[in-house]
Amino acid sequence: MEVHHHPQVEKKNFKEYFLEFLMIFLAVTMGFIAENIRESISEAAKEKEYVKGIRKDLAQDTTALNIWIPSLFDRIHDFDTLISLLQVHGTNPSGSDLYYYARLSTRSRTFIADNNTIAELKSSGNFRLISNKKMIDELTNFQKVIDSYLNLAAIESKESEMLYPMLANLFDATVFDGMIKINAKKSVFSVDSVTASLAMENLARPVGNPQLRNHNENDINQFIFYLHERKSSFVGEIRLLSFQKQHAISLMQSIDKEYHLQED
Repeated sequence: MEVHHHPQVEKKNFKEYFLEFLMIFLAVTMGFIAENIRESISEAAKEKEYVKGIRKDLAQDTTALNIWIPSLFDRIHDFDTLISLLQVHGTNPSGSDLYYYARLSTRSRTFIADNNTIAELKSSGNFRLISNKKMIDELTNFQKVIDSYLNLAAIESKESEMLYPMLANLFDATVFDGMIKINAKKSVFSVDSVTASLAMENLARPVGNPQLRNHNENDINQFIFYLHERKSSFVGEIRLLSFQKQHAISLMQSIDKEYHLQED
Protein backbone atom coordinates (compact mmCIF):
# COMPACT_ATOMS: atom_id res chain seq x y z
CA MET A 1 0.00 0.00 0.00
CA GLU A 2 1.37 3.36 -1.13
CA VAL A 3 1.92 5.91 1.58
CA HIS A 4 1.61 9.62 0.75
CA HIS A 5 3.79 12.02 2.64
CA HIS A 6 2.46 15.56 3.21
CA PRO A 7 4.93 18.26 2.41
CA GLN A 8 6.27 19.93 5.45
CA VAL A 9 5.17 23.59 5.82
CA GLU A 10 7.74 25.86 7.25
CA LYS A 11 6.44 27.36 10.43
CA LYS A 12 6.66 31.18 10.82
CA ASN A 13 7.93 32.61 13.97
CA PHE A 14 6.20 35.38 15.91
CA LYS A 15 8.34 38.11 14.37
CA GLU A 16 7.21 37.24 10.85
CA TYR A 17 3.53 37.15 11.85
CA PHE A 18 3.93 40.51 13.56
CA LEU A 19 5.56 42.07 10.47
CA GLU A 20 2.73 40.80 8.23
CA PHE A 21 0.17 42.21 10.66
CA LEU A 22 2.03 45.51 10.80
CA MET A 23 2.16 45.77 7.01
CA ILE A 24 -1.59 45.12 6.69
CA PHE A 25 -2.35 47.53 9.52
CA LEU A 26 -0.21 50.29 7.95
CA ALA A 27 -1.81 49.76 4.53
CA VAL A 28 -5.34 50.02 5.96
CA THR A 29 -4.39 53.00 8.12
CA MET A 30 -2.74 54.87 5.26
CA GLY A 31 -5.78 54.21 3.06
CA PHE A 32 -8.06 55.52 5.78
CA ILE A 33 -5.90 58.62 6.25
CA ALA A 34 -5.75 59.23 2.51
CA GLU A 35 -9.55 58.97 2.24
CA ASN A 36 -9.98 61.39 5.16
CA ILE A 37 -7.59 63.85 3.55
CA ARG A 38 -9.48 63.58 0.26
CA GLU A 39 -12.82 64.15 2.00
CA SER A 40 -11.37 67.03 4.00
CA ILE A 41 -10.08 68.75 0.86
CA SER A 42 -13.41 68.15 -0.87
CA GLU A 43 -15.43 69.53 2.07
CA ALA A 44 -13.12 72.54 2.38
CA ALA A 45 -13.70 73.30 -1.30
CA LYS A 46 -17.47 72.94 -0.83
CA GLU A 47 -17.36 75.15 2.26
CA LYS A 48 -15.58 77.88 0.33
CA GLU A 49 -18.10 77.69 -2.50
CA TYR A 50 -20.98 77.98 -0.04
CA VAL A 51 -19.31 80.93 1.65
CA LYS A 52 -18.84 82.61 -1.73
CA GLY A 53 -22.56 82.11 -2.34
CA ILE A 54 -23.40 83.67 1.03
CA ARG A 55 -21.19 86.64 0.25
CA LYS A 56 -22.88 87.09 -3.13
CA ASP A 57 -26.30 87.06 -1.44
CA LEU A 58 -25.12 89.64 1.08
CA ALA A 59 -23.79 91.89 -1.68
CA GLN A 60 -27.15 91.73 -3.47
CA ASP A 61 -28.96 92.57 -0.21
CA THR A 62 -26.71 95.58 0.34
CA THR A 63 -27.40 96.88 -3.17
CA ALA A 64 -31.15 96.39 -2.70
CA LEU A 65 -31.13 98.12 0.69
CA ASN A 66 -29.43 101.14 -0.88
CA ILE A 67 -32.70 101.58 -2.80
CA TRP A 68 -35.16 100.28 -0.21
CA ILE A 69 -34.12 102.45 2.75
CA PRO A 70 -34.43 105.78 0.85
CA SER A 71 -37.85 104.63 -0.41
CA LEU A 72 -39.00 104.39 3.22
CA PHE A 73 -37.94 108.00 3.79
CA ASP A 74 -40.05 108.90 0.74
CA ARG A 75 -43.01 107.08 2.27
CA ILE A 76 -42.65 109.03 5.52
CA HIS A 77 -42.68 112.25 3.48
CA ASP A 78 -45.85 111.09 1.70
CA PHE A 79 -47.53 110.35 5.03
CA ASP A 80 -46.54 113.78 6.39
CA THR A 81 -48.06 115.38 3.29
CA LEU A 82 -51.31 113.41 3.70
CA ILE A 83 -51.59 114.29 7.39
CA SER A 84 -51.17 117.99 6.54
CA LEU A 85 -53.85 117.80 3.82
CA LEU A 86 -56.28 116.12 6.20
CA GLN A 87 -56.00 119.06 8.59
CA VAL A 88 -57.27 121.58 6.03
CA HIS A 89 -60.70 122.88 7.05
CA GLY A 90 -63.38 123.57 4.50
CA THR A 91 -62.82 123.07 0.80
CA ASN A 92 -59.37 121.61 0.19
CA PRO A 93 -57.64 123.20 -2.83
CA SER A 94 -55.45 120.07 -3.13
CA GLY A 95 -58.20 117.44 -3.25
CA SER A 96 -56.42 115.56 -6.06
CA ASP A 97 -53.28 115.18 -3.93
CA LEU A 98 -55.39 114.26 -0.92
CA TYR A 99 -56.95 111.31 -2.75
CA TYR A 100 -53.66 110.27 -4.34
CA TYR A 101 -51.70 110.08 -1.08
CA ALA A 102 -54.64 108.52 0.79
CA ARG A 103 -54.84 105.67 -1.72
CA LEU A 104 -51.08 105.12 -1.49
CA SER A 105 -51.27 104.97 2.30
CA THR A 106 -52.47 101.34 2.25
CA ARG A 107 -49.57 100.06 0.15
CA SER A 108 -47.32 97.69 2.08
CA ARG A 109 -44.05 96.03 1.10
CA THR A 110 -41.63 93.77 2.98
CA PHE A 111 -37.92 93.52 2.24
CA ILE A 112 -36.97 89.88 1.74
CA ALA A 113 -33.28 89.14 2.27
CA ASP A 114 -31.59 86.96 -0.33
CA ASN A 115 -30.66 83.98 1.84
CA ASN A 116 -30.87 81.25 -0.81
CA THR A 117 -27.42 79.87 -0.01
CA ILE A 118 -28.06 79.64 3.73
CA ALA A 119 -31.44 78.01 3.05
CA GLU A 120 -29.73 75.45 0.81
CA LEU A 121 -27.12 74.75 3.50
CA LYS A 122 -29.84 74.04 6.04
CA SER A 123 -32.11 71.98 3.80
CA SER A 124 -29.26 69.83 2.48
CA GLY A 125 -27.75 69.23 5.90
CA ASN A 126 -24.48 70.79 4.75
CA PHE A 127 -24.41 73.51 7.39
CA ARG A 128 -21.86 71.28 9.15
CA LEU A 129 -19.43 72.20 6.36
CA ILE A 130 -19.04 75.67 7.88
CA SER A 131 -16.14 74.82 10.15
CA ASN A 132 -15.35 78.39 11.25
CA LYS A 133 -17.14 78.92 14.59
CA LYS A 134 -16.83 82.69 14.32
CA MET A 135 -18.59 82.56 10.96
CA ILE A 136 -21.39 80.39 12.35
CA ASP A 137 -21.93 82.86 15.21
CA GLU A 138 -22.02 85.82 12.82
CA LEU A 139 -24.48 84.08 10.49
CA THR A 140 -26.71 83.23 13.46
CA ASN A 141 -26.65 86.83 14.70
CA PHE A 142 -27.38 88.10 11.19
CA GLN A 143 -30.47 85.88 11.00
CA LYS A 144 -31.67 87.37 14.31
CA VAL A 145 -31.38 90.85 12.79
CA ILE A 146 -33.45 89.72 9.78
CA ASP A 147 -36.09 88.16 12.05
CA SER A 148 -36.39 91.39 14.07
CA TYR A 149 -37.16 93.34 10.91
CA LEU A 150 -39.65 90.73 9.64
CA ASN A 151 -41.52 90.86 12.96
CA LEU A 152 -41.90 94.63 12.68
CA ALA A 153 -42.82 94.37 8.98
CA ALA A 154 -45.62 91.95 9.89
CA ILE A 155 -47.01 94.50 12.37
CA GLU A 156 -46.76 97.27 9.77
CA SER A 157 -48.64 95.12 7.26
CA LYS A 158 -51.50 94.65 9.72
CA GLU A 159 -51.53 98.41 10.34
CA SER A 160 -52.02 98.98 6.60
CA GLU A 161 -55.08 96.70 6.61
CA MET A 162 -56.63 98.73 9.40
CA LEU A 163 -56.69 101.81 7.15
CA TYR A 164 -59.19 100.35 4.65
CA PRO A 165 -62.41 100.93 6.61
CA MET A 166 -61.26 104.48 7.42
CA LEU A 167 -60.67 105.22 3.75
CA ALA A 168 -64.12 103.88 2.91
CA ASN A 169 -65.62 106.12 5.58
CA LEU A 170 -63.88 109.35 4.57
CA PHE A 171 -63.35 109.12 0.82
CA ASP A 172 -65.44 108.67 -2.32
CA ALA A 173 -64.76 105.12 -3.55
CA THR A 174 -65.71 105.96 -7.14
CA VAL A 175 -62.87 108.46 -7.27
CA PHE A 176 -60.42 105.78 -6.12
CA ASP A 177 -61.74 103.43 -8.78
CA GLY A 178 -61.01 105.99 -11.49
CA MET A 179 -57.41 106.36 -10.33
CA ILE A 180 -56.31 102.87 -11.39
CA LYS A 181 -54.05 102.87 -14.44
CA ILE A 182 -54.26 99.81 -16.67
CA ASN A 183 -51.44 99.38 -19.16
CA ALA A 184 -51.96 96.63 -21.72
CA LYS A 185 -48.22 96.30 -22.24
CA LYS A 186 -47.37 96.21 -18.54
CA SER A 187 -49.62 94.50 -16.03
CA VAL A 188 -51.06 96.74 -13.34
CA PHE A 189 -49.96 94.16 -10.78
CA SER A 190 -46.27 94.16 -11.72
CA VAL A 191 -44.28 95.49 -8.78
CA ASP A 192 -40.53 95.65 -8.41
CA SER A 193 -39.51 93.49 -5.43
CA VAL A 194 -36.80 95.94 -4.42
CA THR A 195 -38.47 99.34 -4.18
CA ALA A 196 -41.93 100.03 -2.84
CA SER A 197 -42.09 103.43 -4.57
CA LEU A 198 -42.79 101.74 -7.91
CA ALA A 199 -46.31 101.05 -6.67
CA MET A 200 -47.06 104.65 -7.66
CA GLU A 201 -46.83 103.65 -11.31
CA ASN A 202 -50.25 101.98 -11.03
CA LEU A 203 -52.06 105.05 -9.69
CA ALA A 204 -52.97 108.37 -11.33
CA ARG A 205 -54.05 111.51 -9.54
CA PRO A 206 -57.78 112.03 -9.99
CA VAL A 207 -59.03 114.77 -12.27
CA GLY A 208 -60.73 117.78 -10.78
CA ASN A 209 -60.68 118.57 -7.08
CA PRO A 210 -62.50 115.76 -5.20
CA GLN A 211 -63.29 116.32 -1.53
CA LEU A 212 -63.86 114.18 1.54
CA ARG A 213 -67.35 112.71 1.77
CA ASN A 214 -67.15 112.80 5.57
CA HIS A 215 -65.75 115.79 7.50
CA ASN A 216 -66.30 114.38 10.97
CA GLU A 217 -63.36 115.56 13.07
CA ASN A 218 -63.25 112.40 15.19
CA ASP A 219 -63.10 110.17 12.10
CA ILE A 220 -60.37 112.32 10.56
CA ASN A 221 -58.46 112.30 13.85
CA GLN A 222 -58.64 108.50 14.04
CA PHE A 223 -57.36 108.21 10.47
CA ILE A 224 -54.44 110.55 11.25
CA PHE A 225 -53.60 108.50 14.34
CA TYR A 226 -53.30 105.28 12.33
CA LEU A 227 -51.24 107.09 9.70
CA HIS A 228 -48.96 108.18 12.52
CA GLU A 229 -48.66 104.58 13.72
CA ARG A 230 -47.62 103.39 10.26
CA LYS A 231 -45.16 106.24 9.92
CA SER A 232 -43.62 105.23 13.25
CA SER A 233 -43.28 101.68 11.95
CA PHE A 234 -41.45 103.01 8.88
CA VAL A 235 -38.99 104.76 11.20
CA GLY A 236 -38.41 101.47 13.01
CA GLU A 237 -37.95 99.62 9.71
CA ILE A 238 -35.36 102.17 8.59
CA ARG A 239 -33.43 101.62 11.80
CA LEU A 240 -33.54 97.81 11.55
CA LEU A 241 -32.76 97.69 7.82
CA SER A 242 -29.86 100.10 8.28
CA PHE A 243 -28.52 97.80 10.99
CA GLN A 244 -29.09 94.81 8.70
CA LYS A 245 -27.11 96.57 5.96
CA GLN A 246 -24.23 97.35 8.34
CA HIS A 247 -24.24 93.77 9.57
CA ALA A 248 -24.17 92.47 6.00
CA ILE A 249 -21.16 94.65 5.16
CA SER A 250 -19.37 93.51 8.31
CA LEU A 251 -20.15 89.87 7.50
CA MET A 252 -18.76 90.26 3.97
CA GLN A 253 -15.56 91.70 5.42
CA SER A 254 -15.27 88.76 7.84
CA ILE A 255 -15.79 86.29 4.99
CA ASP A 256 -13.07 87.97 2.92
CA LYS A 257 -10.69 87.84 5.88
CA GLU A 258 -11.44 84.33 7.16
CA TYR A 259 -11.56 82.67 3.75
CA HIS A 260 -9.03 84.89 1.96
CA LEU A 261 -11.47 85.59 -0.86
CA GLN A 262 -9.65 88.83 -1.69
CA GLU A 263 -6.76 86.64 -2.87
CA ASP A 264 -8.93 84.68 -5.35
